[in-house]
Amino acid sequence: MVVACGQQRVVRDVETNKSKALSLVKRAIQVDAKIVVLPEASNTGLFPENYSSVGNAEEELDTILKLSERKDILVIAGVVEREGGRLYNSVCLLHRGEIIGKYRKILPFPLTDERKHFTPGSELRVFDTPRGKVGVLVCYEVRFPEMARGLVREGAEILAIPAEFPASRIEHWKTLIRARAIENQVFVLAANCVDPEGKYNGQSAIIDPYGRVLNEAGELQELIFARIDLGEVEECRRKYPFLEDLSTIDKILSERSNNGLKLP
Repeated sequence: MVVACGQQRVVRDVETNKSKALSLVKRAIQVDAKIVVLPEASNTGLFPENYSSVGNAEEELDTILKLSERKDILVIAGVVEREGGRLYNSVCLLHRGEIIGKYRKILPFPLTDERKHFTPGSELRVFDTPRGKVGVLVCYEVRFPEMARGLVREGAEILAIPAEFPASRIEHWKTLIRARAIENQVFVLAANCVDPEGKYNGQSAIIDPYGRVLNEAGELQELIFARIDLGEVEECRRKYPFLEDLSTIDKILSERSNNGLKLP
């Protein structure tokens, strides 16, 4: 199947952002993509002045939801949403006009004001979708291999990573997304954003379970896509059965913890 990452140009105007996100989904449909991932906070960007007018997820994603009613595509969209008076940095999975899954960012970034505005999520989830088993991480969370490994242990075949990862640390991004694919032997669909000021410079990528970059974006708004076969996840793990040794590592770490030794 064809999968895609929509590298969106995020600006301060919410309606412009929603229009750009919709156009990327339409482009993904044109190339017959069955999955498309959009960046973190694709509706508002991480601009606090936009948060006061935020509604629920269905309201924020209304145009994409309407489009998806008629198209067979799984849209994985980063979205700022409000529920019960609280603001969340979320990722919604949309299919056939419905939100079929939702992940809320557990780790707001500590070096900005995310923790001031967003209520953190509390649950890592793998979503059993019509296009395979998908785990979600958001931006900063890609730095934590424990989170990705937890998703893989729950059966994830694809890691979707919406982000607003800055240009100043873009080499970290490129290294981390490949590392998560290699160490877990999964597909990674990593969708970063770009912006007019050059604070964010893209480099979205689609990576296979062997760590090969199947397609990589530049520094402008664009859609990248690649054809993947989920059977390669099992094939890679059979050819290189490295994950089987996790049981040995688990045993050693458990013994260390039982002996009162703190883990780093």
